[in-house]
Amino acid sequence: MSKGFRAFLMAVALVAAAFSCKKQEPVIGPGHEVPDPGPVVNPSKPGEYLLPLIETTDMHGYIVSTDGNGDVHYRLAYIADKADDIRGHGAQRQTDRLLLLDGGDLYQGASVSNLLSGWPVYVAMDKMGYDAVALGNHEFDWGFESIVDEDGTLPDYQWKGQDYVNEVPVLCANLYRDGARVSSTRDYVIVEKTAVGDGGSTVPVKIGIVGFAPDYSGSIMSTQFSGKGYSINADYSIANRIAADLETNQGCDATILLVHGEAPGAAERLGTGSPFDLVLGGHSHVTSMSTTGWGLPYLQGGRYCEHYGYAVLAFTLDGEGNVSFKNVLKYSTPSVNSSRDLHDRPGQNADDLSDEILEVSDAALEAISQQQNEVIGYITKGATSSYISGSGERAAAISNWMCDITRAIGEADVAFVNSGGIRTTFPLSQSRRDITAANVYEMFPFGNKVYVYRITYSDLLRVFEFSMTSGGEGLFSRMTGIDCYYSREDHGSYYTYSVHSLRTSGGTVIYQGGSWTGDWASREVILAVSEYLATSERTDYYTGLANPLIGWNSSERLISSDMVDNENAVRVLRAEAAASGGHLYIDTSPHFILYD
Repeated sequence: MSKGFRAFLMAVALVAAAFSCKKQEPVIGPGHEVPDPGPVVNPSKPGEYLLPLIETTDMHGYIVSTDGNGDVHYRLAYIADKADDIRGHGAQRQTDRLLLLDGGDLYQGASVSNLLSGWPVYVAMDKMGYDAVALGNHEFDWGFESIVDEDGTLPDYQWKGQDYVNEVPVLCANLYRDGARVSSTRDYVIVEKTAVGDGGSTVPVKIGIVGFAPDYSGSIMSTQFSGKGYSINADYSIANRIAADLETNQGCDATILLVHGEAPGAAERLGTGSPFDLVLGGHSHVTSMSTTGWGLPYLQGGRYCEHYGYAVLAFTLDGEGNVSFKNVLKYSTPSVNSSRDLHDRPGQNADDLSDEILEVSDAALEAISQQQNEVIGYITKGATSSYISGSGERAAAISNWMCDITRAIGEADVAFVNSGGIRTTFPLSQSRRDITAANVYEMFPFGNKVYVYRITYSDLLRVFEFSMTSGGEGLFSRMTGIDCYYSREDHGSYYTYSVHSLRTSGGTVIYQGGSWTGDWASREVILAVSEYLATSERTDYYTGLANPLIGWNSSERLISSDMVDNENAVRVLRAEAAASGGHLYIDTSPHFILYD
């Protein structure tokens, strides 16, 4: 148990009153029975009946977020309140009046989640009564086994001194380990809900929710995925077969695909004969809503709790009491109001924020307050993700800073980070901005190891040549410690790139046009990269060039691979601040430079 987590448990134990243990609306998968939903309160009559749904996705731990002015935004508490505007508040809440789902990537990202191993997220999701969540690729960052229980639900937890069983199911019908379906994700759940008609009349409906994943294995550290025997079978006919069975044999009135992949692409891949009634997506961090050419609607709720997806499922009850799905109405992607999600004094925005999720959020903030309030130093240049002029979209201030920190951790000459590893920015709203320990964990949220290699400049050229390919660009696209000038050739419908020259930070040309200067090819250079770059086995389709680091990992070139990036980033930044009076340097020059 981490020190931060122990501190969190102590913080929540200080809260006096205890919530009663909540049970979620029944969900089932293989081996689970559906209880009798009980009698309908209001008599049903023929007509249209409506069931709203809300989808969040790509939360990445941002249940709360602090902006550049220091204001804390309680984003998930805002969304929870909007859910309860539909279901009812407090003792009047009826969870059967709303379908609440999430498209995956729950934990990794915000420091309030990273420092507590995702605890605030899975507690809040249980308190909110989520009906199901999809399995995201970032659920593997910290070890999939540690953040999903073996029964296919989110982890159980303690809250105010009590033990709680978390009943939120985790869905992914196409995840395998050593060739067999894993038991720690469910193929589907069936939820019993209540649709409401005119005059308050109600009718019970059964919704089948199928979980699915595209083959996102390339965006997961191999040591946490393929290295442990995991694989994904991205055949959408698997999902279609399950949906057909749910509607034909298990009495579902509607079926939904919950996929951690972009919604439009997933909807298209299901095909024209798909039995699904709605696709809810994620992964790409965008808001999206539309229908395919043959009328299958899809919806995607954005990222970081900045937006959420909303829709209404419409059903028809005929004169003989038969329920049938009609269509999807009113789908939209509302934004979280950045002035109505603030809560820095009692009663502020009370009508827009869930008290229960506020309490979870505040307990989490209290648990990380030491790291949140510990100022390491300050910056005077914004660490943003805007591309630096002349880099050909291969350099930004935030990536330069991350590379320089990685270089300092590995005591290296050159360092790379991948573009997908950039998860936050630190813009300036004033002339300077304080950087806390928690900010560093936002900058390095994955807990990657830093791999350090002793190689020659000739070896380093192989890395740069791989970085010029479409297969290598995603891995080796951000760099500091040397200047790589590269050329671009226009082929009409596509470009190709090649290394033009390598130059030291002082401007000395050490390689150009295929020739080395003096003995630079054989000189030693120390290279530092994150674990993701070091262990991703990629081969470029067109050139056949492969990631050279894979072979080096089993050779004498690898000299270190045991330093965790975030905790060591805090260490080296503290040292820098101590030597500079607190000022943390940010390099705003390009080091991949497009040569004209």
